[in-house]
Amino acid sequence: MPAQRLLVVGGTGLVGNALVRAWARRGAQVTAATYHRRATTDFRQLDMRDPAAVDRLIEEVRPRLVALPAANPFVDYCELHPEETRQVNVAGSLNVLRAANANGARVIFFSSDYVFDGKKGVYTEDDPVNPINEYGRQKAEVEAAMLKGAGNLVVRTSGAYGWQWEPKNFVLQIISKLSRGEAIAVAEGLRYNPTYTENLADIVCELAELGASGLYHAVGADRVRRLDFARQAAEAFGLDAALIKAVPEGQFKTPAPRPRESSLETDKVRAKLKTQPWGTLQGLAHMAASEPQWKLYAEKTPARKS
Repeated sequence: MPAQRLLVVGGTGLVGNALVRAWARRGAQVTAATYHRRATTDFRQLDMRDPAAVDRLIEEVRPRLVALPAANPFVDYCELHPEETRQVNVAGSLNVLRAANANGARVIFFSSDYVFDGKKGVYTEDDPVNPINEYGRQKAEVEAAMLKGAGNLVVRTSGAYGWQWEPKNFVLQIISKLSRGEAIAVAEGLRYNPTYTENLADIVCELAELGASGLYHAVGADRVRRLDFARQAAEAFGLDAALIKAVPEGQFKTPAPRPRESSLETDKVRAKLKTQPWGTLQGLAHMAASEPQWKLYAEKTPARKS
């Protein structure tokens, strides 16, 4: 893919930055734009709620492919502030879709297992969506728009974890709290596919290289309870798993309801790609081993709030 120009919108986020690095390793010409509140020394700044700003950036970069992991991913915040977050997660995403397709670029949109209600348990790409929270409704709405355009690709993923500048994802929250000797409460019954972003990025790069379009599930290989995954993470980083406190599902109160099990089948992506989904132990081991490389990268490419 070195001959193609690529744009990653959300390049300082967890998934977006993994994509930037994965494509850079492949020699691609990557331009990364950040969400409007975060600037970096190397990335472009973009408020994707501003259609004129989106048009200017895409017309200037003229990418052949636009990856769009940028979003407000805080599920409870979306539930409490639906209109505000729709401006980013729906209107902003559709601004990027419109501008990209108008300039002849395909879009890779990153969606979520939260488009499902959890009643079936394990879902394929053919199952109808039925979100039970606002974040899932937002993702489902953009999915439908993306899939109307020829050549666009929707990648559903779940429980993304890995290194990032701000310790937002579940594994980094566990490391942060347990390293300080603090307990962390984890819902006992929820089951899903935790997805290591380095593996996810390699999967998406290969899908892009093959010109894949339509809908694919790209998640970790293992269906695990959130509680068990938390304990695996503690063990992988040499931390005290006894500080992880199991909370019965009915007692774990959050503003947004979560699907009890939103596991995703990956038969479609497995059949198409050489790169296969990793299990939780493989992902966590790689994450632990790559900590020195991440720290070096983060120091060389500082992200700061603007």
